[in-house]
Amino acid sequence: MKLKILALPLTACAAIMLLASCSKGPKGDTGPTGPQGPQGTTGATGAQGTANVIYSPWLNVTFSPSGLDTNVIAQIPAPQLSDSILNSGLVKVYFNAGSDAPGGKIVLPLPINEPFLFTDSSNNPVTLIVNPYFTLDTIFVISNNDISSFQQGGYNFQQFRYIIVPGGVAGLSTKIGDAKKPLDWNNYNAVKQYFKIPD
Repeated sequence: MKLKILALPLTACAAIMLLASCSKGPKGDTGPTGPQGPQGTTGATGAQGTANVIYSPWLNVTFSPSGLDTNVIAQIPAPQLSDSILNSGLVKVYFNAGSDAPGGKIVLPLPINEPFLFTDSSNNPVTLIVNPYFTLDTIFVISNNDISSFQQGGYNFQQFRYIIVPGGVAGLSTKIGDAKKPLDWNNYNAVKQYFKIPD
């Protein structure tokens, strides 16, 4: 960006020089105290900021055989996942079991360990077990079923998103009426609203 020199009119320059050259006279007596003014109004509470929270977009993730058992594993790059976050911060991973179509999201917090909406090839209900593991720069997700992302009809299905919270932020609370309660990190909509994270 270019810097501009502000050109003042000649009369303004003369007035500034005249004021600068004048000396201050002796201090006068203090006047009487004025009447109390009306009570001011209470200012509005500011909107909650993101408090340095880092979040990913919804990501397409592919699972592969783990090589150790029947589980499958996926790797999600998370470059901001530092030692300080691992030691004192919070990392939450969310799974959209639905799609990114309007109104299509079914968001679950990880870990998941319960009978769920999935069925096998014979339409038998499947108990889905999904666990996240965190290391420097990377999030690993291990599942007992292949829940890789896929596209259908122009929409993405079964995506993942992570939210990284620096230390000292995780104890935040939400105001419900006149009471406060701890922020429920397992409630994706509450977390999204609190930190103003775009869907």
